[in-house]
Amino acid sequence: MQLRSYSHFDRVRAGLLAAFAAVLLAACGTGDRPSEPASDSPPLVLRRGLGGQPASLDPQRAEDEFSVSVLRDLYEQLTASAPDGAVVPAAAESWSVDPDGRRYTFLLRPEARWSNGEPVLARHFVAGLQRAVDPATGSAAADLLRGIENAPGILRGELPPARLGVRAAADHRLEITLARPLPYFPDILTNPVASPVHEASRPGGAITNGPWVLAEIVPGSHLRLARNPSYRDAAAVAFDEVRYEFVANENAEFDRFRAGELDVTYNVPEQRFQDLAADPASGLQHRALLTTSYFTLNTDSGPLHDHPGLREALSLTVDREAITRHVARAGQVPAYSLVPEGVWNYTPAVPDWRGLDRAARLTRARALYATAGFSPERPLRLRLLYSENVLVQRICVAVAADWKSSLGVEVELIPMEFRAYLAARADPAQWDVVRVGWSADYNDASSFLDTLAADSPQNFGRWTDARYAELLAAAAGEADIRTRRELLQQAERLMLQQLPVLPVYFYVARRLVRPGLEAPAINPLNRTYSLYFRPGV
Repeated sequence: MQLRSYSHFDRVRAGLLAAFAAVLLAACGTGDRPSEPASDSPPLVLRRGLGGQPASLDPQRAEDEFSVSVLRDLYEQLTASAPDGAVVPAAAESWSVDPDGRRYTFLLRPEARWSNGEPVLARHFVAGLQRAVDPATGSAAADLLRGIENAPGILRGELPPARLGVRAAADHRLEITLARPLPYFPDILTNPVASPVHEASRPGGAITNGPWVLAEIVPGSHLRLARNPSYRDAAAVAFDEVRYEFVANENAEFDRFRAGELDVTYNVPEQRFQDLAADPASGLQHRALLTTSYFTLNTDSGPLHDHPGLREALSLTVDREAITRHVARAGQVPAYSLVPEGVWNYTPAVPDWRGLDRAARLTRARALYATAGFSPERPLRLRLLYSENVLVQRICVAVAADWKSSLGVEVELIPMEFRAYLAARADPAQWDVVRVGWSADYNDASSFLDTLAADSPQNFGRWTDARYAELLAAAAGEADIRTRRELLQQAERLMLQQLPVLPVYFYVARRLVRPGLEAPAINPLNRTYSLYFRPGV
């Protein structure tokens, strides 16, 4: 998933607010939602910050991170993502896969209920998956389901949604057939796009199957969820209500947390991270994510084309430790691989010079630079494109300074407004180096390595390598997870020899938690379910 600043998705557009509010208010007013039980005691409320108002609570159409965060509370998918990133049963109590890795069978929980009290059945998941890939739905997340048999043809409009490889074998038995083995497929199904759809409820409306139901939306202010009394595991739901406060400004959110108005923040201002990290009582939680900040190098044309040694020289001179410690200053982790640590069934490859100290790296870099025909008298000249953002600007300036001081490279910095940047990024004739961020859509190394496939829309530098393509293709068709891991590691090692990209750091999720609140560890994909929070004592 491409990144815009620190977001995994595009920010909410202001023009959607009025229409969205009208839809939600209508949904809240329907009779489908069960009435909230009367009580003399005040409800127990979890107050969470949210960096913006959700654009849609339709699980098949939602694409921004704010919508997805709320949808994880409203809908329950077949599987869920635990705080440690493990895939765990959710609406399905178990699943199995055929020996060839292509057919999954999910056994649904017989006690699972919609918020109107009706059972959640296999046909509801069939309807949801078919709706997701239907071109008429316009789902931006449907590509995650491309591995299901016939999904590509349906997405292109060549086949009807009914041809999707999903079948309700019985009321509580769902079969999904894939076009090829995908060992990480249960992880894909944790995404809201794979939610079930009740035939009597408009998606995004009042009938949902998660721990909470939509109770109220105040545009520009907050969204309130109420306990779903029909949820299959009522004892697991610790809070009567979840209230999402829309706070776009991180400093304003921090002030509201300090004032006692929030229990959990959405983020933490970068400039406050160091002080909060030094205070054990601050409530700070942080962890590295499966998200990489890197530079793509133009291997299609220009001075870096067909010069892997020169590209290595550039990588050698970037002081990642200094950048994360003194420039980013918010817990980011230096990156020497495209694939982060913590990816399922994978140990990232690293360049052979990873163990060299700074002086030895610079010596090697200068030799490679000279071999490529460059010198202080004949410096390499590069155009560095990036999106306008305060942190991104600081990182790009620091990298350009490393190249200048270590090698004498002359760098032209080209900041652009985000939409203009997106258009320019797709045209390598406009740049020699472009700053990119990528977040895993699922917990697997292929989510990163596939971005450098020749036909990937994320392969901005247009790098191609026949052996790399062969390794990816072999891994894609391999059902054995050990063999598949070895193939992907070979591919990453080869890529790090060619260096079409220059990894800089891995992103870090940051949040503040109210003292006394029992909070789960931050998920490596930053998937946060309210269900995992407890009031504490």
